[in-house]
Amino acid sequence: MKKMKIMLYMVIVGILAFTLGCGQTQETTDNEIVNHSLGAVISHRSNRQQEQFAIGQPIPQFDWSLERHLVIELYKVRNKKVLTHSVWRSDYGLVEGDCPSMGYGIPYDTSLTNPLRGQKIKNSGVVAIGQAEPNGIFLSQNTNATWVMCIGGAGLIEPVSVESKVTTYPGRVIVNYKTNRVIRSGAATVMVQW
Repeated sequence: MKKMKIMLYMVIVGILAFTLGCGQTQETTDNEIVNHSLGAVISHRSNRQQEQFAIGQPIPQFDWSLERHLVIELYKVRNKKVLTHSVWRSDYGLVEGDCPSMGYGIPYDTSLTNPLRGQKIKNSGVVAIGQAEPNGIFLSQNTNATWVMCIGGAGLIEPVSVESKVTTYPGRVIVNYKTNRVIRSGAATVMVQW
């Protein structure tokens, strides 16, 4: 009876050992150890290099940024009712259409609510989620289509969905479809303060 229990015990241990080792060869295990160690070495070297750069070439700190200022001013302009002119072209650069417009093109799948769900970052407990733009909308993440707010004959806005590339000019233009050229005609109606 005692021999039978020992044999049964050894069979169970053998099956468990075999099952746990399935799909995990010694080569796989060795590669994982080498890759982990190599990653740590590369990471350590990279950190040391960045520390050296921080000493030899420290990142400057600015009291004011022209680029940040211009982006802020651009947001202000985009949130005003401004007259523009939009032109859309094919993938080959040929003018396909144009219209006097209100404001700048809006990506087709712009959303008022966050289209993204929270995604947990592995082993950190942190959840990453997209943020709204300063004007409160969530910009497109995956489309080339654009809503162009054309101004119709009655002066009302006529939204046009355009699949092509759109260029919006800050004033009136003349579009020559024969020569495929756009020429500005008059002063800009939209300007950014700097």
